[in-house]
Amino acid sequence: MRQRLAWLDGLRAVAVLLVLYAHLSRYLFRGAREFSSEWLNAGTAGVMLFFLVSGYIIPASLERHGDLRRFWVSRLRRLVPLYAVVSAAVVGLGIAGRVPLDSFLAAHPGTSAAAHAGMMPFLLGVPLVTPVFWTLTFEMAFYLLVTALFALRIPRADAVLSVVLAAVGVATAPLVPQLVPGSSPVIAGVIVLLGAGLFAVTSRRRRAVVIGGLVLGGLAGTLLVANMDPAHSWDGLLILAVMFTGTTIYRADHGQTGWWPVIVTGTVVATALLVNWFAELTSLHALTPRYMTRSVITLLVFAGSFALGMATRRRRTPRWLAHAGVISYSVYLVHYVLIQLLAPALPRDLSVPVQALAVVAYLTLLFGICELTYRYVELPGQRLGRRRAPAPADDRHGLAG
Repeated sequence: MRQRLAWLDGLRAVAVLLVLYAHLSRYLFRGAREFSSEWLNAGTAGVMLFFLVSGYIIPASLERHGDLRRFWVSRLRRLVPLYAVVSAAVVGLGIAGRVPLDSFLAAHPGTSAAAHAGMMPFLLGVPLVTPVFWTLTFEMAFYLLVTALFALRIPRADAVLSVVLAAVGVATAPLVPQLVPGSSPVIAGVIVLLGAGLFAVTSRRRRAVVIGGLVLGGLAGTLLVANMDPAHSWDGLLILAVMFTGTTIYRADHGQTGWWPVIVTGTVVATALLVNWFAELTSLHALTPRYMTRSVITLLVFAGSFALGMATRRRRTPRWLAHAGVISYSVYLVHYVLIQLLAPALPRDLSVPVQALAVVAYLTLLFGICELTYRYVELPGQRLGRRRAPAPADDRHGLAG
């Protein structure tokens, strides 16, 4: 099982390294960033690759084991421990003045905590504790939609849903962001609906499961359409389309469908991404041949990386690359906070050799910390309640591991 899925770990390693480069190059090797950013949006390519991997494995894992309770227990065990530890650490560092912390979080601690507890602050108008949490909001929305499809017994609607999301994403772009104010009553209502929906779908009573699926699907759809964060008003719905494209690829790869749905879905979603990215450039008065080329290259990098991973999945993945993928959830959540902590100590006029040493030192420290968080936070979290609800062996291969 481990080697069979090592190619997915390798892809997750590539994804997190792209994101890491995008963030670290703001402080070190800025010249390389100035050149590369003209031709590749490394951060976008990295997170889109993460999303594609999540789409490939998460719904299939749920269907194979056929139990929503086990699915949600395993997901919460996997996501929450490290998420909670990083949240607490960042808040503590922010109070101590070591990292930036949005004033809203201190002024409205209850509202902020509730929004983050539901792992959807990005769609609730609440500032994030740390910027990288935005991707987990889309992961959560994806889980809710997948749960709704499974609860309503229409689990193989991924290709159709991907095309629909792409079409709606183009037709409605840019979404009017955050129509629902991020007030305490609204957020409390969302958390209540989320909790009630999850309780219902995990009850194993058919009527309750159907009602819960409708609640969760409706909640996710409403927040995605009516409360999108302004940062993703152009491509927020397309992120979900990318994830369901990953599911479509899984079905074809495992003989559940032919490859024509993949070809059609992939073409539609890729076209929708380029249409909206070009439209966003137009709105910024930046629709130039260079930036249009950058959009195409960004698309080719994350789609091509996934295709290359699939083409070589029967070959042995380098151990170091697979291990980097195993701990990539820790790397993803920790790397940005560590950059914020160390950045004030970095002079702007460092020589190239000193910058190289700084990168090596940073990576050594980062991966050392992440080995510890993986061993002492992630693994113990995955073992919680294992005897009562064993997690699927391959359920860790989404964005959050």
